[in-house]
Amino acid sequence: MTDIHSFDPAWEGIRPLIEKVWGYCDANDISAKTVTLKVKYANFTQITRSKTTAMPFGSFFDLEDTVKSLLEAIFPVSRGIRLLGVTLSSLERKSAEREPPQLLLFT
Repeated sequence: MTDIHSFDPAWEGIRPLIEKVWGYCDANDISAKTVTLKVKYANFTQITRSKTTAMPFGSFFDLEDTVKSLLEAIFPVSRGIRLLGVTLSSLERKSAEREPPQLLLFT
């Protein structure tokens, strides 16, 4: 395995992780408001970047777009990336009784 130095291989590596966390939450009727991107570099230093939204992520594509923007913000990198991770937090149970989310005027 080699270190990652450009966006495209990083994106290819992170997409299955996004699918996995979204699939778990979807299967367990859980929604999240915060996504965190974890990046560990070749020298084993690590950074995290997160984004919290006003409403829980409504679709896989919303989550994917948010992770993509977090990932794009760290490039170009001066040292190789050894490990990438995605976590969701600010979790809540989805409820059939909950009112539909109010649409946001500004994003």
